[in-house]
Amino acid sequence: MHFVFYPHHEYGCPHVGHCPHLGGAALGGLVLAADEQTEWTNALHRQVDALREKNSAKCRKIEELTAKVAQLERELKAERQKQFQRKRDEPTPAELESTTPPGTTKRGSPRGHPGWFRQRPIEWNNTVFVPAPARCPHCKGLVKARPDRPVAEHLQEDWIDGKRVVICYRHEAGRCRKCRRWVRSAGPGELLRAMIGPHLRAVSMFLQYDIGLTTRKVVRTVAGLAQFAFTPATLLRFGAEAARKAQPLAQDVAEKLRACDANHADETYYRIDGKPAYAWFHGNEDLAHFTITGTRSGKVSRAILGADYSGGLITDCYAGYDRHQTRVKQKCLSHLKRSAEEWRNLLPPEAQPSRAFFDAVTQWVKRGCKWHRQWKRRSGPEKTPEALWLRQELTRLEQMPTDSQRAARLQKRIRRYHAEWLTFLDHPGVSPTNNLAEQALRALVILRKLTFGSRTRAGARRLGRLMTVIETAKRQGQRALKFLVALFAMPTNQAMRAMYARP
Repeated sequence: MHFVFYPHHEYGCPHVGHCPHLGGAALGGLVLAADEQTEWTNALHRQVDALREKNSAKCRKIEELTAKVAQLERELKAERQKQFQRKRDEPTPAELESTTPPGTTKRGSPRGHPGWFRQRPIEWNNTVFVPAPARCPHCKGLVKARPDRPVAEHLQEDWIDGKRVVICYRHEAGRCRKCRRWVRSAGPGELLRAMIGPHLRAVSMFLQYDIGLTTRKVVRTVAGLAQFAFTPATLLRFGAEAARKAQPLAQDVAEKLRACDANHADETYYRIDGKPAYAWFHGNEDLAHFTITGTRSGKVSRAILGADYSGGLITDCYAGYDRHQTRVKQKCLSHLKRSAEEWRNLLPPEAQPSRAFFDAVTQWVKRGCKWHRQWKRRSGPEKTPEALWLRQELTRLEQMPTDSQRAARLQKRIRRYHAEWLTFLDHPGVSPTNNLAEQALRALVILRKLTFGSRTRAGARRLGRLMTVIETAKRQGQRALKFLVALFAMPTNQAMRAMYARP
């Protein structure tokens, strides 16, 4: 076979059909094989190009979705922070300082905000004439009545026995001979310079501090039940006035607690302006004292009961109560039983010594509480076999073998307060549990979950004072609503007698 590869070439190879350099293969077969390999390579390249195009489309789709997700995240973040952002048309503090003339007060509400004012009633149900007082309320000087001058009318709206009542108080003019002031005395059920009477204020305080409704819910409740509208700021003003009148009553409760034979004490978590705080309770079956502070230090308890308190103190195992000087201390057995029951369920099946220890603690607490309930029916203390068994069992619990960390921890707690677990055996007025304090703090815990705490420290102090006087009045057998009316309408000494007066 003679084959010329290049045209016009003067040389032709005679071994084209059986080339010795190709192992005797024909050069044409080699060319055909090379052409087939080229087609296969091109097909592979086309597949690679198609895959690259698909990958590019997927990358573009991923970029679009990523940008869309980022945009949605920005929109969600902006929507969450919308309520905290300043309005565009509202000036910044720096703009207010620059635009406010010196010597003038800054505006509170936005420009053009309509004010809300209570309309003056044009009709009233009753008219009460109030003579001039005999003594001046400011300087205690003599007051000269001036019937020749026109009387001053004071209209007061109230909600009495489920009915809306408007009373017109007509005050006789009177002037003090000493300080030369024109003075008035409050009529029956009247609050001077107030358009809303004590009964409606007492209902509002009862709903907020005894029932546990929030401020705005109290406003809506009163508007729905009594058809009586006022703003949340008015309710806050009612609370501030009631707390101011309740301050001496709360101090008197704290002084009486220092003279009691036994008191319960406990604390729970609270929040003031979003920061951690603690609500404290000190009291017994007759008295209740609440205070809310920003610390959990035991100084709070010692300040309420006094550094020289010598009565019985029933608490949990919190170390803040250890520095009280009194020797009559009782640790809560219910806390011990609760820990034993909870930790027993967490033990593996093979931890038999720890299970026996927790079961013994639970049985010991149950028999101790049962003995106390039976002892309360007796006239005096008796050294019964059950009391002797309780003391011996306490010693055995401290020596029982344990094989878990939780059991060892509970046993260590029992050993630490060895002298404070069975104080109730020798003191009849001491209870073996601190359930009274925990039940008293339950209302505060529910209120904390509803309102997330107080906005200011003044609001927290106001809450503590009002809960102190309301709960004390209830433990004295008084109706909370009736006492709140007396708190608003009566002087401090009369309100104090109304809080302690037994029905």
